[in-house]
Amino acid sequence: MIDLRLESVRRQATRVRSGGLEALAALVDPARAVLVCDLEVRRLHGAKFPPCPVIEVARGEEGKSFASYVSVMESFSKFTVDRGWTVVAVGGGAVLDLAGFAAATWLRGVDAVFVPSTLLAMVDASVGGKNGLDLGGRKNQVGAFRPPREVLVDVSLLDTLSDAEFVSGMAEALKHGVIEGGDHFAFLEGLGAGRRSGTPRPGGAALGELVGRSLACKARYVEADPFEELPAEAPLSRRVLNLGHTIGHALESAAGLRHGHAVAAGLASICRFQASRGAFPTGDAERIARLLASFGLPASVAEAAALAGSDDGPAFRSRVADALAADKKRDGSDVLVALPCAIGAVRVGRVELAELSRFVMEAP
Repeated sequence: MIDLRLESVRRQATRVRSGGLEALAALVDPARAVLVCDLEVRRLHGAKFPPCPVIEVARGEEGKSFASYVSVMESFSKFTVDRGWTVVAVGGGAVLDLAGFAAATWLRGVDAVFVPSTLLAMVDASVGGKNGLDLGGRKNQVGAFRPPREVLVDVSLLDTLSDAEFVSGMAEALKHGVIEGGDHFAFLEGLGAGRRSGTPRPGGAALGELVGRSLACKARYVEADPFEELPAEAPLSRRVLNLGHTIGHALESAAGLRHGHAVAAGLASICRFQASRGAFPTGDAERIARLLASFGLPASVAEAAALAGSDDGPAFRSRVADALAADKKRDGSDVLVALPCAIGAVRVGRVELAELSRFVMEAP
């Protein structure tokens, strides 16, 4: 059973709870709500939606565009959405990002309720208050911090996910295990062993525990640092949650991979980068790579290239290195990177962009 309350966000607390889509009726007034989803989610789950207007948007990253944003805002105007309304977003992370940004900017902010329909959205995008749009092929270049009022976690929605979508979400869940270490990482290794023995994905209580552990991990950092204002070296700096994302986002931009698959390769790569500097145990780096591989996730830049159907040559590596230079966390010639020191120990530090780019050009 998932029941969290994030207290420290300035405007309001965010309640995260378990429940089916039917529970939306108790969370919003259908006469003063508008629901945002993509066509596939509406086809699969629309029968359970509350009786309110529905805005359909493009699926995936295509929906996080300014064109989609303008279309949503025009629909808000058509439905005469006012400050007493609630925007309900049902879907994956891209839909939550788009709808959350629209809610944050319509009339300078209206309430939102999120119902994540993918594992990636459940363990990552639904909690934290980050909303945004892509621009010029770069992820989340325009955005705002505004948390939803409620997050409704319905793990039964994951039954309709493809294996590729489910595995993509596992990357963020595995990242949380690397951050926390201990029992959390051991739990994930147990799931990986089960997958190798023929269990394709966790279900029942194990799936609920997987989602609950990730949400609890992320909630600790979000509560302590809701707007990424703590110094990078602070123990609960929210930037720690970017583990794997510096190289991961570059791979996502350069290769067009699913977010989770790119983060998985980025996670394995930053561990090897640290190991190459003598700052991370080589055995731990390989342990993490094996865990990623047990879920069918890429565990290197080369594997990411192969998954994208790209030749892993200098041209591909150069595109990845160029994408690093556009990272939002760049500061002059440096970039702020979440750096693993051991399983269960991650810090944020400055890395010279040139050093990281050289590693990307030569990494496995």
